[in-house]
Amino acid sequence: MNDAPQLGFQTVHRAALLLLSVLLLAFVLELVRRGRFKERYALLWLAAAGASLAIGLFPVLIEKLALVMRVQYLTVVYGVSFLFLLGIVLGFSVVISRLSERCRELAQEIALLAHRVHRMESQDRDEE
Repeated sequence: MNDAPQLGFQTVHRAALLLLSVLLLAFVLELVRRGRFKERYALLWLAAAGASLAIGLFPVLIEKLALVMRVQYLTVVYGVSFLFLLGIVLGFSVVISRLSERCRELAQEIALLAHRVHRMESQDRDEE
């Protein structure tokens, strides 16, 4: 089907991937440590750093997957990257939906409390 030669990872690619993976891992952990990033959102990034680290250490994994799927290994890399980004977008969409609903509930609650305060102030004026 696809007789194009498979080009494997070269040493420079592996070294760059390993370096970027370690930097991403350290950066995410530092953001969590400083409280700038919540743990539940960091999990996906830590998983991505771990997967990149695994591929950098064992590039044969992605080459075997490409061989089984009968595609170039770069296609597998793009596919995995696309799925990762799709996961992030989906996760953030869920969070935004939840926050939007909570914001609406809070606005309604504030309106009810403001109405109740206004009614109580009116009663106080009437009693005086």
